[in-house]
Amino acid sequence: MPKKNNTIFICDNCGETAINWMGKCPSCNSWNTLKPFTEPQENNNIKNIREKNSEGKALLTSIKKIKTGDNVRISTEIEELNGVLGGGIVSGSVILIGGEPGIGKSTLLLQVASNIAKKEKVFYFTGEESLEQIKLRADRLNITNINDSDFLISSESNCDNIINTLIEEKPNLAIIDSVQTIYTSSTNSIAGSPAQIKNCAWALMQIAKLKNITIFLVGHITKEGTIAGPKILEHIVDCVLYFEGDDKGIYRILRAVKNRYGAVDEVGIFEMTEKGLMEVNDASRVFTKVINESIFAGNVITPVIEGSRVFCVEQEALVGSSAFGYPRRLTMGYDQYRLLIIIAILEKRAHLNLSNQDVYLNIANGLNVKETASDLSVAMAIASSMSGIAIQRTTAYIGELGLSGEVRPVRFIERRIKEMKKFSLKEVYISKRALKEIQNSKTIEGIKVIGIEHISEAVKRLGIN
Repeated sequence: MPKKNNTIFICDNCGETAINWMGKCPSCNSWNTLKPFTEPQENNNIKNIREKNSEGKALLTSIKKIKTGDNVRISTEIEELNGVLGGGIVSGSVILIGGEPGIGKSTLLLQVASNIAKKEKVFYFTGEESLEQIKLRADRLNITNINDSDFLISSESNCDNIINTLIEEKPNLAIIDSVQTIYTSSTNSIAGSPAQIKNCAWALMQIAKLKNITIFLVGHITKEGTIAGPKILEHIVDCVLYFEGDDKGIYRILRAVKNRYGAVDEVGIFEMTEKGLMEVNDASRVFTKVINESIFAGNVITPVIEGSRVFCVEQEALVGSSAFGYPRRLTMGYDQYRLLIIIAILEKRAHLNLSNQDVYLNIANGLNVKETASDLSVAMAIASSMSGIAIQRTTAYIGELGLSGEVRPVRFIERRIKEMKKFSLKEVYISKRALKEIQNSKTIEGIKVIGIEHISEAVKRLGIN
């Protein structure tokens, strides 16, 4: 009897499955995204554990009788990372961390391994670097000089051998650097292929839950900025962290895009130094210039919210005559489609002629601003650059813009104003509706709050006729 063919094809983009290869995915219509995937044979050790714990049917437990331990989280001793994770590492969780090459993934995890190794057993598996390279980085970070901190490292790339080691040794934390470099012999493809990545991640997730071992997976990213491999990789793990920022600069932003044990969109700010990644406690100082510095037309400050944090951000706009007849609209750190909408609102509702002007927008130090509360500040940065009228560095704008040009209230307005006061800002423009809600609040004491109803009103106050 011929052996059954258990190879299927999975779309990298949407996860659609097919029994035969096709040039275009029938679900999302993406070309050349169907990749072969062979169902792996389960690791014998994992299989034995499952058979031992199973009696042929599912075990049901009342949710009221389930007890949770008091120490469910392990501190990394890095407060910025603890905040992104929701308070620390949850035992038995699988955490995927991705980012550009050289941005600091391995550096951060070496620091985490060193901190946790003071009290717990930690293993570090590297498939990309030699043991000597890891030791050189550890020496540079001054990790090897910490007397009460020691952990074991290995250059093993075979996922089956790694799993067997984890089952026998039972460490508290295991770091796999990276998931694209390990392989399992049960899958007939090279390391880094979608099938290998999915199968290895699935096997590691199973052992993490069965043995209560916390596992960090380092993931490569594609040129589009997403984790390399099948999308199901991000569904398997408990937490997905992304490093953002320019790897040539000194600041790094760690963002949680998925977290089963905490809030998403939490961010941690780090500074890359010779001694590793150092925490940045005052984020407003990173994303804005000093208040008493020279002012330029097109620069506007606004407080933004990332997760549970509020900090002031400088938005820089540059408007100039188009040399080609078709104006360019380019952004860094801001949604380009949102910028096009704001430009259309300025042209139609504030009567600014931008049809023959190039517009460039930049967010300082690599931050990606996604919330619509910065609509008004972006619009005023463009108006300021076009007119050449500079906005005082002690003035901020907060508000969402409707297509009619209406300035709408945004959430957490009092928290934003509180952060502005800490940053020595003196004046803020917000929606008139929001002003009515907070006009009796003690939060606005010491700062001039001006309510406006329409974008044209803000432009006229700037001095543009």
